[in-house]
Amino acid sequence: MIETTQKSKLITSKSVRDLIVSNQQIPTTPLKVSGVPGDKSISHRVLLVGAATPNPTKIHNLNQGSAVGLLIPALQTLGVQIDSDGAVTTVSPPTNNVWTPEEVRVDLGPSSAAARLLLGLLAGLGVPAVIDGNETLRSRPMDWVVNPLRELGIKIDYLATPGCLPVAIRGGCLRDGQVKLQVGSAQACSAILFAAFGARRKVNILHPVRSRDHTDRLLHHIGVGIKYIPEGIQVSGAVPQALPEYYVPGDPSAAAFLAAVHVFQQRKTELILENICLNPTRIGFFEVLKECGIPVNYLDVCEAFGEPIGAIAIGKVPDRLQPFQIDDPFRFHSMIDEIPLVAALATQIRGQSSIFGAKELVFKETNRLLSISSMLNAFGGQARVVGDALHITGGKALQSGVIPSFGDHRIAMTAVALASSLSGNSRILEGECYKVSFPEFMELMHTLGLNIHFSKE
Repeated sequence: MIETTQKSKLITSKSVRDLIVSNQQIPTTPLKVSGVPGDKSISHRVLLVGAATPNPTKIHNLNQGSAVGLLIPALQTLGVQIDSDGAVTTVSPPTNNVWTPEEVRVDLGPSSAAARLLLGLLAGLGVPAVIDGNETLRSRPMDWVVNPLRELGIKIDYLATPGCLPVAIRGGCLRDGQVKLQVGSAQACSAILFAAFGARRKVNILHPVRSRDHTDRLLHHIGVGIKYIPEGIQVSGAVPQALPEYYVPGDPSAAAFLAAVHVFQQRKTELILENICLNPTRIGFFEVLKECGIPVNYLDVCEAFGEPIGAIAIGKVPDRLQPFQIDDPFRFHSMIDEIPLVAALATQIRGQSSIFGAKELVFKETNRLLSISSMLNAFGGQARVVGDALHITGGKALQSGVIPSFGDHRIAMTAVALASSLSGNSRILEGECYKVSFPEFMELMHTLGLNIHFSKE
């Protein structure tokens, strides 16, 4: 059953500053934006592959957000060598490929992706460790990963609340086999892929829906056998090749916030976002823009390291947009991190738009079903949660004001984007949490012409 009120899993640290969004001067000339940060999901995965493949890996454009940053000291504690000169991060496996021989505790803060993916890799490699996180992460489900790993022969103990962190990897050897995941989470699937990769085992992973496939693509790129089977994916135990260099493409989830400002302000010129990952499992937000009647084109598309990349061009925003319905699981997962933005988009469209099958949002940094509706309603919107669905009635005039973000980076950035279209000042509470995934957010918002700054308190 989905809760109807926000509880203690919200991040409410007073050290996180508010953001003030003021009246904007909308540019009247076309705009081309480069420098979108490296994809967060790919950054996590290439760090782990670099740690577990022969020879050093030089990573360009690694995401600099704290969610990725938390994985680096965790890997170093385990014996992985990681150095950075700012532009390039070099990852080398432990000396003589000997990971720490004794059980160590690593703390991944609030990053579920780092925790789940590292848990899978260490289980496959047979490295003893305790995986832990902060209070927020300790409330998020880990049985999605632990149960299938146990089925494949890994001994994992819960050290506090069953189903949650902290957990201890206590031994066992991953064996060939087949597991069926209970959720469509990309993190769950990727954790098992990393376990099979680390153990060099053949595993069939059955899942209810195809989610983002960066792990599949990266493992295939380094020579690991990847085969798509009915209802899932098969990974073989091939010996991986070295990965000497990797250029992380721009994050489509970050690019979506720039596109949203363009749309919410109803700009009549073109916005081009360069060097963006165009993986079909990640561009659902831009496909919704098309459905609503906004011109969106993908330019100069090519493939690099197994990922399609290119530019996204968003044209003149029509005065009238069409409402939408999201009820397909693949479509939902292709924009799962952009659902706050999609919901904000719905406030700009006359009629009702709906997002169905959104139960997984309950297990994000906040219960996003509730934090999205609370944020939109604070602007004067009409959003309501019914079961696992979110319904938004758009077309009503919104007002600036004091807007809660609940310490959730995607809620905060969505609130900034929406506030950019309104007169007056809006105060986004705890808005500084954007640094979790998008530390360049303020700089790029200024590039778009936004008047945004930290509160003086």
